[in-house]
Amino acid sequence: MEEQVLSEGADHEDDESSTCGSTVGNEDDVDFSSAFTTDMVFNSREELVEWIRDTGKRNGLVIVIKKSDVGGDGRRPRITFACERSGAYRRKYTEGQTPKRPKTTGTKKCGCPFLLKGHKLDTDDDWILKVVCGVHNHPVTQHVEGHSYAGRLTEQEANILVDLSRSNISPKEILQTLKQRDMHNVSTIKAIYNARHKYRVGEQVGQLHMHQLLDKLRKHGYIEWHRYNEETDCFKDLFWAHPFAVGLLRAFPSVVMIDCTYKTSMYPFSFLEIVGATSTELTFSIAFAYLESERDDNYIWTLERLRSMMEDDALPRVIVTDKDLALMNSIRAVFPRATNLLCRWHISKNISVNCKKLFETKERWEAFICSWNVLVLSVTEQEYMQHLGAMESDFSRYPQAIDYVKQTWLANYKEKFVAAWTDLAMHFGNVTMNRGETTHTKLKRLLAVPQGNFETSWAKVHSLLEQQHYEIKASFERSSTIVQHNFKVPIFEELRGFVSLNAMNIILGESERADSVGLNASACGCVFRRTHGLPCAHEIAEYKHERRSIPLLAVDRHWKKLDFVPVTQDTALELSFRAEIEMFVKRFEETDGPGKRQLLKKLKELTNSASTFNSASTSLVELEVDGFPLSKLGTSTYQDPSELQYVLSVQDSDSAPLRTSSATSMQLKGRQKEKVFRTKSHQPLCFIDSFPAGLRPYIHDVQDVIADGHCGFRVVAELMDIGEDNWAQVRRDLVDELQSHYDDYIQLYGDAEIARELLHSLSYSESNPGIEHRMIMPDTGHLIASRYNIVLMHLSQQQCFTFLPLRSVPLPRTSRKIVTIGFVNECQFVKVLDFSQTPDFSFF
Repeated sequence: MEEQVLSEGADHEDDESSTCGSTVGNEDDVDFSSAFTTDMVFNSREELVEWIRDTGKRNGLVIVIKKSDVGGDGRRPRITFACERSGAYRRKYTEGQTPKRPKTTGTKKCGCPFLLKGHKLDTDDDWILKVVCGVHNHPVTQHVEGHSYAGRLTEQEANILVDLSRSNISPKEILQTLKQRDMHNVSTIKAIYNARHKYRVGEQVGQLHMHQLLDKLRKHGYIEWHRYNEETDCFKDLFWAHPFAVGLLRAFPSVVMIDCTYKTSMYPFSFLEIVGATSTELTFSIAFAYLESERDDNYIWTLERLRSMMEDDALPRVIVTDKDLALMNSIRAVFPRATNLLCRWHISKNISVNCKKLFETKERWEAFICSWNVLVLSVTEQEYMQHLGAMESDFSRYPQAIDYVKQTWLANYKEKFVAAWTDLAMHFGNVTMNRGETTHTKLKRLLAVPQGNFETSWAKVHSLLEQQHYEIKASFERSSTIVQHNFKVPIFEELRGFVSLNAMNIILGESERADSVGLNASACGCVFRRTHGLPCAHEIAEYKHERRSIPLLAVDRHWKKLDFVPVTQDTALELSFRAEIEMFVKRFEETDGPGKRQLLKKLKELTNSASTFNSASTSLVELEVDGFPLSKLGTSTYQDPSELQYVLSVQDSDSAPLRTSSATSMQLKGRQKEKVFRTKSHQPLCFIDSFPAGLRPYIHDVQDVIADGHCGFRVVAELMDIGEDNWAQVRRDLVDELQSHYDDYIQLYGDAEIARELLHSLSYSESNPGIEHRMIMPDTGHLIASRYNIVLMHLSQQQCFTFLPLRSVPLPRTSRKIVTIGFVNECQFVKVLDFSQTPDFSFF
């Protein structure tokens, strides 16, 4: 036990020990016994190994573990250390035998006798070190960078390498990072490559490259389809899409760009990329496909997979491609209503390859391509013919070039890339697939390395997709929250916070042009109205003349999308009324005289063209609570309430028979338009007392929100589970709902001025709104119920309403979402909890 007791002085002496050996015998022999002789007791095996290696590195030596014994049967654990040059090279073939693959190899083994032994003590995990032989029979190493053992990565460094490799960091940059973290690191680039290879082999063991890719796709939740070649039982085509990209596609389905990239892996597959564009003019990758060949069958299969991810009422308006005839034919088959445009950049590149060699000087070629660009940008057919004639005249000495552009491109495809025809389509400025330094271009450049396999290509794509999604989210937030100083003029008042900054910049350019164009539509040309869905110069001049701001209705919904909510459009549904008619007849026959008269009265109201039932939809239903007398019935504040006192007995597939009585509203103090706002906060205790006495027993709780003039929209955000701070998103949603079905709401409200007032009220995203920008009830209730497909109850002392969605089919009771908003103290909105659970509302 005495050998385990060490003084502090012993530790100090060890630190101050010599770091150089003494020459003995042969001039190449160096004795390092003093450097490794120590009385230290090491607290663990790892501490012993680390001390020996560090000591060897300081003296220009590389020490390795020669043998390790874990002990047992009365033996204590021990470790034998040796120089990396100990031992002798062992041939893998007998002397004189020629190896199958002769290599230029060598050995560093020279029989170095250096030997250390470490022994574990009986106490705890303590270890001591003994020098068996401290002599090295070779010169001291000047630099340890060339020694493979010294350059091995530690466990921590290996983990860093794995993380950086997953982020597509190059081996050179990984090595630089490791050396910055540890100044004593002597690893070489070869060690980095070896460690990366070891990691990938460990992940891929027992799997083919295609199976590895499929495992990655499933692990990360990608949407994936594939098919086999029935004859060879090999993969034929593979289609995959990031789940986030699917949401972006449904939010921005208008324009799609499709392009094939070649030589992206070691396999003979074409790599097809499908790209979209957001309202902030950022491109995003929708989906990818590995295709066995570029034939109609492969393209049709791929496009059908794309179509299956989209809604039937939100398909692409424009699809941009290069002149791949098989792809163009497939687009006509799968998306017959889409306009197929050809990429102008690809066309110019093709003309350069085939025609540049026909011109004797660089100046003549540049003049020709300039004339071509002017021809492509012709805004009218007449202008196109004039530019074509000028081109033929100016370059009559180059008939081959003229014939090529006319026969190959203009004769059959001019409608797909010349502005005179493409400007008739709503392409939002996407007439090329190569938009400078976009993420799409970066992806193509990143995959232009043919040595990779499916899995490595996927890793690069996945990393860029994640980056795309972060950038798109950030661009949405910038458009929603940032108000550029040049947009603070009154004409942009209704657009700020509701339209992307990119669209605002385009409108700003047209606004400046409006000063010279004036109200002359022919001088304006209206190009941006047709191609971008934005107000053009003469429209803006008209707004300026009338001294009013540009309305949100003048902007296409594409530019107002600053979220990932899918775009839907109304389509004519094929509905049948036969079952309901048969039910009505049966009910009529079973009812007595007074009942029949009542049913006939209801039927007349339904069929009367003047009745409110024949409007776009009616979302107000009568609220009748047992024990609570109704003093007045009315549908809304603008129409005779007697027209909406109706309800036929209805029964959905999952519920019991419903009560025959329902109504549109309950008003205790007469009909009035409730234009409400909040100026002060009250204690929640008195909130329940602010509701009619007959309803109070059914109200479980009332919750307040921040008092800033947006309280009504904050309550709706809370009810939709997105948090009250997202009140601006609710305003945008309701504006989109009103604009998307503007004519229907005009018919519902009975006056276009009401719809305009409501749109103006909702179009505000700044703090401290005035009275004119605060929630208006009951008008806003229709929008909330229809936008979020919910049943909305509105309670107050003045009037109580229930709003149903205008367009959706009635849902089963278990699937309905019923929420309640309250108006209290004549100045504020609050969230009402559990009111929808009252048994008196079983008729919903």
